[in-house]
Amino acid sequence: MWSTRKIIGTGAIAVIAAAAAWHAESIARENSASGVGVVTVFDHAKLDTSFAKALANGGTAPLWSRTSSYGTSNVSVHSRESAKSTCPAEGCSHKGYTAVVIVTSGAATLMVGGTAKAAAPDKFGGQMVQGGQSHRISQGDVFIMPPDTMHWYRDVAAPFRYIEVPVP
Repeated sequence: MWSTRKIIGTGAIAVIAAAAAWHAESIARENSASGVGVVTVFDHAKLDTSFAKALANGGTAPLWSRTSSYGTSNVSVHSRESAKSTCPAEGCSHKGYTAVVIVTSGAATLMVGGTAKAAAPDKFGGQMVQGGQSHRISQGDVFIMPPDTMHWYRDVAAPFRYIEVPVP
């Protein structure tokens, strides 16, 4: 005969197994359409709309955001096409993340590092940087900017647009 302890133990195992199977089935159902996780596609029209919002909003607009067990990920678009949509006069820097930047149109000279002097800001933001590096970037280029690194853009060939993906 079965003891009460064996019956309860067997019942508990059955309940746990059923819950695990239900959970696995739920996950499989979510991913069954394509065999992968959720995929988000931004076609040219959606990107153009996002860049227009960025330009109207001072140069930056959110493109995509997702919260998961790893934290919140935010991808943004930037449009540096006028003095209204520039980095601050002291330059830009990112706290707490590395920025992977994909240039989608236009061109600019990326100024990195060095020492900012008190000269008048460039038409498209930032201050002249003494001793820094300059890199001419244009459509199709990708650069990776470490955290807390001062940078800004000059000699902008509009429409200068890029997508920024933060990486912790």
